[in-house]
Amino acid sequence: MKTGIHTIIQKIQADAQQHSNERSTQIRNEIDEETNRENTHYCEEFDKRREILKNHNEHEYKRLLERLNSRYNRELLTYQHSLIDEIFDRAVLKLRNTLEKDFSEMLKAAVKGLNGRLTLYIGELSEGMLDSQSLEEAVKGNCGLEIVMSAETISRKSGFLLADDMVEYNYLFEDLIEDRKRERAAAIFKEVFDE
Repeated sequence: MKTGIHTIIQKIQADAQQHSNERSTQIRNEIDEETNRENTHYCEEFDKRREILKNHNEHEYKRLLERLNSRYNRELLTYQHSLIDEIFDRAVLKLRNTLEKDFSEMLKAAVKGLNGRLTLYIGELSEGMLDSQSLEEAVKGNCGLEIVMSAETISRKSGFLLADDMVEYNYLFEDLIEDRKRERAAAIFKEVFDE
């Protein structure tokens, strides 16, 4: 009887052990499945956040590059404009220091092919560069052209201006240089920003 009870107890213990092992395995499997689901969810969320962060960082990086490129272009443009101003200021000074003979030649070239009655206005800074003899020499050979020199000068300008009732021929050095400067500045702006 003792052996029968002992056998029953051993069987009960073996069944309990087997049941405990099966339950332990079942719980371990459930925990592993739950852990795998949580890990998968975590990895998916992590990937989504990483993608959002990556997109945000790429956007910020592009904006940074755009700002730096814009600053570079502005600084380059500013430098080139200051260089142009300096070069053209030197050109104006050089033109203002034109010799009387060269001034007379410029007038002669300007009136070539013109006709009618024109008034010649000398820039204040070029006053005295042209006398009546030089004016006659410039008009010589241009039939139908009469030029009258005005006693009035154009304030703070050098060079000359020819005018009739309808048309002005502007040879004021500052204006000629300013026109060239605007043309060059527009070309530089296009070079810098159109790339």
